Parts: sequence; structure tokens; C-alpha cells
Amino acid sequence: MNVPYIILCFTSLFAFGFIDNSRGPIYPELLDQFQITKSNGSLIFSLPSLMSFLMALLSRFWLKKLGAINSTKLSLVIIAVATALMGVFAKDPGGFKYFILASALFGIGVGFLSIPINMIIANVVPLENRQKVFAGLHSMYGMASLIAPSILSIVFYQQYNWQNYLMLLCILPLAVFIFSLKINSRGINEQSDSNEKASKDTSIKLGILFSFYVASEILVSSRLVIYLKEMWEMPIEKASSYLSIFFFTLLAGRVLFALVKFKAPLLRLLKISAILSIIFFLLGLYVNPLFLALTGGTMSYFFPTGMTWISSKFEKTSDSIIATVMTFVGGMIVSIHWLVGSISDIYGLNTAMMLGVGMLTVVLYFLHTEQ
Repeated sequence: MNVPYIILCFTSLFAFGFIDNSRGPIYPELLDQFQITKSNGSLIFSLPSLMSFLMALLSRFWLKKLGAINSTKLSLVIIAVATALMGVFAKDPGGFKYFILASALFGIGVGFLSIPINMIIANVVPLENRQKVFAGLHSMYGMASLIAPSILSIVFYQQYNWQNYLMLLCILPLAVFIFSLKINSRGINEQSDSNEKASKDTSIKLGILFSFYVASEILVSSRLVIYLKEMWEMPIEKASSYLSIFFFTLLAGRVLFALVKFKAPLLRLLKISAILSIIFFLLGLYVNPLFLALTGGTMSYFFPTGMTWISSKFEKTSDSIIATVMTFVGGMIVSIHWLVGSISDIYGLNTAMMLGVGMLTVVLYFLHTEQ
């Protein structure tokens, strides 16, 4: 295995995940600092997602020119600059529009990162180790999602300047970038022995499949606390602990799959994940909400195992499929919050949470059509 390439992907995703999961805890501070409404404040999250999605749409142009390694290096620089700028502009009560521009730049950097790192792993890791390495890769974001909020809570408790802390976070992607300078900048996507492209129907089906999975995961992670508070009348502290359980089991599952090689066929593992997630979703909504938190475990290995499955089944066309899948995922991330919010307003939060069951059922159906 090409260890430097794997380290680059792992550390890049961790650096992005750490910064990404630091934005949520400082969100209330940003609202107070800029004196803006929650509607305007939502741009802090929605605009970067939109920019990342647009970059994914254009990936066939920049990936061909830059290659996966150079794209990753560029993403690290952009993310570092954007993070530093967000910290600078957060100091000025009148700097909201500039903070938003820096957030958009952050989204562009993420767009340059999401496709290449999955593509690099698919190309440099032998098939027999790919499942474990993909699981390890996506554990990095889960690890960051646990560590980042904890450190920020210390920052707030000690009354340190959170704007300066935000600026300092740019050190993470910069450090990874410095490490990447020693890595050969060949275009991983150009290593393929074939110029074949996957059929449009296959790419679209897999794009829907994986974007619906990601949407169901986001649905739990973003709405679990408010759902437990409103529908189960749970104190905010207890509801937050359930969210911690979700993230812990999500990380634990991915770490397990990174350490242990399961002999079951990849497609069967994906089906098991979808079936268990549907069952736990329903049990969590109608029997005990703890099952909702435990969906972190049933969902945990789906995405990394899915990337392994794509790269092994569609080996000659995996690059184009992964690019399409990540484009669909980016589009779903942009739209899922609006969709859930609209359904919640019209039909109620419980109905909105049922959307997760529906999406996972679609995932299971598409998996069933695969051989």
C-alpha cells in the first residue's frame, strides 16, 4: 500500500472534520456577535454546502486538469485560508457579509476534497485491504466530530477568545499541506488502465442510493436533540447525551470495520446495514428513542463499505462513479435541511423523522436490484 497517500487522505479528512464540527458550537456566538436572525445565520451552513455541491458538479473539469493529489493539496490551502478569514471577520460585529464570503470559500475547499480522497484510496489500496482502509478513512470525520465540540466547550468554559481559536484551526490543514508537499503530485484518476465511463443509469442509481443513505444519517445527527426534546419531552442535557451515543456508535462501528476484515460479501453487509437501520429507526420512533441513537452503529459502516463495493465491482469505471456519487451526496446535503424543515412545519417533526425510514427503504430497494 502507498502509506503516504493514505496518511494524506486520513489527515485531510480529519482536519476538515475538525473545522466543520467546530462551526456548530460557535453558531450561537456568531448570531450574538453579528446580531442576525437564525434565517440569515443559516447561510453559514447552507452556502458552504451549496458551493461544495457546485464544485462537485464541475469535478470532471478540474479533476482532469489537476489530478486527485493536486486537488487535495489545493483544498487544504483553501480550507486553511477560509478558516483564518472566518476567525478574522468574526471579530468585527459588522463583518457578517465577509464571514459569509469566507464560509463560501470554505465550501469551495471542501468541494476540492470530497471526491479526490475517496478516489485516491480506491486507486492506491489493494482490494483485499480496501474495506478496512475506507472504514478507517471515514472514521476520521467521526473522530473529529467527537473531539472538536469537546475542545470548544473547554474554550468557552475557560473564557478564551473563540475567534482566535477559530483562526488557529487553520494550522490543521496547513500542517497536512506541508506534509503533502513530499508526495508525488501525479493525478490518481489518470492511472486507470481504461478510459471507460459507467453508464448514466448506473451512476444515477448509485448516486441516489448513497445520497439517500447520507441524508438519513444527517437527519438523525441534525434533528435528534430537538426531536427528543419536543416529541419525548426530554431535558436538553439528556437529549444531547443521546446524540453523543449516536456519534460514538457511528465512530465505533467504523473503527471496528477498520480493524476487522469481515468475510461476508460487501453487498450483503450493505443490505444488513440498511435493514437494521430501518428497524432501529422504527423502534426509536415508536418504542424507545434510544434505538434512534443506536442507528449510529447500524449505519456506521455503510458508506465506507459502499465505497469499497463500488471500487471492486466497477473497478474500471469507479472513478467516474465515485465522482457522480459525491455530486449527488453534495446536492442532498444542500437540500435535506430545507426538506426536513418544510415537512416539519407542515406535517410535524415525527413525520419528518419518518423520512429517514423512507429513504433507507429506497436504499434497500436499489441494493436488492444489484447482483
